[in-house]
Amino acid sequence: MILLRDKIFRRQSRMERRETISFYLYILPWIIGFSLFTIVPMCSSFFYSFHKMSVLDLTSDTYVYVGLGNYKSLFRDTMFLSSIGNTFLYAFVKTFATLFFALILALFINTGFKGNKFIRILIYLPAIIPGVASIVVWSQLFSKDFSLLNYFLSFLHIPPIDWTNYETSMGSVILMSVWTGIGPQMLVVLAALQAVPSEVIEAGKMDGASAIRRFFSITLPSISPTLFFLSLTGIIGGLQAYAEMQLLFGTGTDKTMTMAWNVVLNAMSLNGTKTMGYACAQAWILFIIIMCFTAIYFIASKKIMPNNGGKK
Repeated sequence: MILLRDKIFRRQSRMERRETISFYLYILPWIIGFSLFTIVPMCSSFFYSFHKMSVLDLTSDTYVYVGLGNYKSLFRDTMFLSSIGNTFLYAFVKTFATLFFALILALFINTGFKGNKFIRILIYLPAIIPGVASIVVWSQLFSKDFSLLNYFLSFLHIPPIDWTNYETSMGSVILMSVWTGIGPQMLVVLAALQAVPSEVIEAGKMDGASAIRRFFSITLPSISPTLFFLSLTGIIGGLQAYAEMQLLFGTGTDKTMTMAWNVVLNAMSLNGTKTMGYACAQAWILFIIIMCFTAIYFIASKKIMPNNGGKK
């Protein structure tokens, strides 16, 4: 019996070792890619952030060690400080406006009216248009010389609006981002709504709860983890906004410059103090801001969302 038990144990151990080896072989391509394209660049950028260097110095040893000089300069840079405010404004307004309209549309489609599949496709359609193509289309809508938006507004006797001027530029890019982001979020929220147990909703009806009361007492708490996930990923994506601003406006101002765009501009600069080393320091500040915000968001969610591990 002891010999039989030892044989079974050794056979299980060999099987476990074989499964472990297979597991690591399957994920080896991802580990290699993650190491080469994430870990190594992050370590390199952290090293470069303590040096004064341009992008041309990456293949040489001509960069100069400046210690915390780049980080100290950041907080005296008015454009960088403006970009922080612009980035948070864009990320929060875009994310919660998109989530609000996605929730409204998902509730509307979830009623099961005739033709809801066509409406669902129509709402999702902007999401499958390539980002650059949609930005080009919106640049024509925002055109200063001939704007289709101003043409339609003229029927309401609203005077023409310069959508790309200094004051309205941030609102324009938020409007474009909300339009492209509603579709995917609407589908995710719709899936969450359809996963709410119908028995609980029926019980609410039998107790005499109105539709509004059922939404706030049953539906909203049930889909709160989904809303949390969408808001968190949306804000993190918004904090890294770059292409929308750059392609729509071409040059940044203190109203439209974002942190990611500022990083790219400085990284490509060859002269002055704001070059690759300075851009690496900016990138690490952006990384720290995103990590701190994510941690705060998770802690806050546990207190306000009962379905996410907090108290009611």
